Order: sequence, then C-alpha cells, then structure tokens
Amino acid sequence: MKYLLTALLFVNTAIANDSFLDSVNRMKWKDMDVVWIEDDKFPKFTASIYFQDGALNDAAPGVTQATFDQLTSGTSKENQRELAEFFDFYGASLRTSVTHEYSVFSVQALTKDIGPVMGKVCEIFKDAQYPQNELKSHISRAKSGLKNLVTSHAALADRVYRSVSLEGTAYAAPVEGTLKSLDMITPALLKTRLEGLNKTRKVLYLAGPSDVKDIRNVIEKNCNWSNETKMVPVEMKKPAQQSALYLVEVPNANQAQIRIGRYMTSREFEGKHDQFQFMASFLGGGFTSKLVQELRVKRGLTYSAGAYVSMQRDYGRAGIMTFSKNETTSEAIAIIRNVFSDVSAGRFEDKEFVHQKNHQIGGYAFSFEETNALLGQIMLYDHQNRDLAELVNFPKTIEKLSKAELASSNLEVFPWDRQTIVVVGDKSLVKSLSRIRPVRILKYEDYL
Repeated sequence: MKYLLTALLFVNTAIANDSFLDSVNRMKWKDMDVVWIEDDKFPKFTASIYFQDGALNDAAPGVTQATFDQLTSGTSKENQRELAEFFDFYGASLRTSVTHEYSVFSVQALTKDIGPVMGKVCEIFKDAQYPQNELKSHISRAKSGLKNLVTSHAALADRVYRSVSLEGTAYAAPVEGTLKSLDMITPALLKTRLEGLNKTRKVLYLAGPSDVKDIRNVIEKNCNWSNETKMVPVEMKKPAQQSALYLVEVPNANQAQIRIGRYMTSREFEGKHDQFQFMASFLGGGFTSKLVQELRVKRGLTYSAGAYVSMQRDYGRAGIMTFSKNETTSEAIAIIRNVFSDVSAGRFEDKEFVHQKNHQIGGYAFSFEETNALLGQIMLYDHQNRDLAELVNFPKTIEKLSKAELASSNLEVFPWDRQTIVVVGDKSLVKSLSRIRPVRILKYEDYL
C-alpha cells in the first residue's frame, strides 16, 4: 500500500512530500469533485460523501442528524428490516457524521459489490420515506438519552458548556437537537431536508483498489445528486470578556466536572492550526502533559485532564476538560489558571518542551496507518481550505517551533479573561467558586 509506506517515511525522507501528495488523486466526475487514495491491500472500498451542508441549516435543532440517522428506516419499496438485511447480506457498513458546517455519509463494502451496494445507497437517498412509526421510536430513544444526561455528568457538562460558550452565535444549538425541537420533527420535514442535501455541493472521498472507480457509473446513473447549492461562510465576532462562572446544579454529586474554554473565529487560527494543535497537546495530551502533571501527579486533584483546539472552517473551539472532588474544585480551577499564566509567560522547562515535540513528531505518522483516518484528515483539510502540504510538513513545523511561539499560542487561545467556565456539581460549591468569579446558577433541565 504505497501511501502508507510514504506516510511512515515522510518525516525523514527528502522526496516524501511529492510522493505523498502524488498518491492523493483528484478528479472531476461531471460536477462532482472526487478524491481517491489507492489502497489495494484488501479488495474493499470506502466511499465517504461529504455534503457542504450541516446543522446550521436546520429548521429545528436535530433535523439534519435525524435525516441521516433515519435514512434507512424505509423507502416506498422496502421497510427498515429489509434494508438492514440487504446491507448485512453484503457485509456493508454505513456510518454518518453531522457537524454544524458539513455532513458525511460513509459506506464500506467489498469492491465486487459496488454495483448493488451503491445502487441501494442511491435508492435510499432518492426515496427515503421516514415512516412515522420508525421516526416515533427514534425520537423516543433520543429524548430518553437526553433525559438521562443527568446521570452522566461529563456528557452534561460538555453539552451545557457548548451552549453557554457559544451563546449568541449560530453554533450554539446542539446538532442532536433538544427535547423541544425533537417534538417538531416530522417525516415531511425530514424529506424536505433530504431534498436540500441532495442538491448541495458534494465531494466524494474514495479509498480502495483501482476498480473502486466503477462507482462513478452507479452514482451518475442512480443517485440524482446535484451541486447547485453552495454554503455561505459565517462571520463570527471575537469572544467577549467573561466575568462569570456557571454552576450547573445536579443532585447528590460527589465530584464536579470542570470545563474551561471559548470559541475562536476563523481569523484567529488562520495559519496557526499546527501550533495550536501542539499547544493543546502540551497542556493536556497525555500523562506527561502540563495539566496532568500539575493537577494529578503533584497534587492528586484529579485522575485526568485534557485540552483541545478543534477547528472547522468558519469557527473553532478551545477547551480544558477535567474533574475533581467537591472540596478541591476551586483549587483545581486556580491551578489551571496558573498553568495558563506560566505557559503564556514561557515559564516551563526545556525538557518538557522537547519531550512533547518528540512525542508528537514520533507518533504523527502512525495516526494515519488506517486508510480511513488519512481519508478523514484529507476531508477535514479540504473543508478548512488548507493546503495538504501542511499535513505533510507537520513534523517539520513542530520541529522548528520555539518556546516563544508556544507561549504566544497559549496567550492567544487561553487568555483568562475570555474563558467561559462551567462546573457541573453540587450546589454547595457556590461558596468556594465565588472566590474565583461571580457564580451564576444554571438548571440542567434548560439545556436538554
């Protein structure tokens, strides 16, 4: 598998850049852009259809997610069970992913079965009926899952943090919907949404041997897709200064979930994706990361702590995730604030910096051992309008990164006065948390 060998060697091989980029084949099938990675290790294929349309265009939160989730619930000719048996017979795997900015439908199967499998995929995209009985069951399960969030404090913290930190933007509503919006979903609404998705701009990402290109005839003959609708970029204002800390009260909590971070505009992370990725790993990318060392190893305040800087096309999000006992929650938040301050001022040891560099550079190529992982990364780069040369040059970029650049990245992403703080825990935390910032009490029910 030529691209895999290239991926593993591009760190130290002079000709790797050209070799890797040459293995990414870009084609045009009528009005559809196609990206193909040749992978002849097994006689199977992956086809991921990227739709430049996501939850931002929902008539009610959760509509796009439900449109994809219930795509195989029935057509005018076959019910859900018959469709499931068809794909099971061919050993085909279907997966969907919905974000605010785009959606992805993926299918995997044997290359010899491209005709029937993709033919059926086209059929359900043209003729999905969204039967009321199946939709009712789906909505009931979705609502039960939301109501049960109170028993999963980490998931509840993530949901509330997203809503609060993105308040006032187009991205605040959860992709999966709310208890209220789920009641608004009908078969007619999902059919209308599917019609819109069939007309939006698409890119086909393929992985497999050369005969995977036989998929072209199936799609052009059966799918009836067009690319007539283009999405308009969303302009976001820079996050405002934060002065409050949000406490989400949950009953009988013996520990507190902590989320700290903010949203970012596209201009903030333009040209700095790799630096920010490294910075997030330096803060919370494993046992030797700065936050884990300070919070767990030195003080025993938590078991784990993570950091991330994730970006789409028009916005990004940065955050810290951890938890602690009720009595040490305010101390943990204070330590995180101090870590931000120290890293932004360059107060960290050279050996920490070098260790994290070696860790990221050494493990980078292995993150693309799976074809689908590489295909997904290329899709993300395309969505972000990034040059694939950045993907190849990541090790070199990190190798040249200086301590001053790391400090500057941390100061840009995590200025303390612009961080939204959300704590999910017992109401007794109010007193200790108020020493950090004024505390605003939130009801978890308002975010379901």
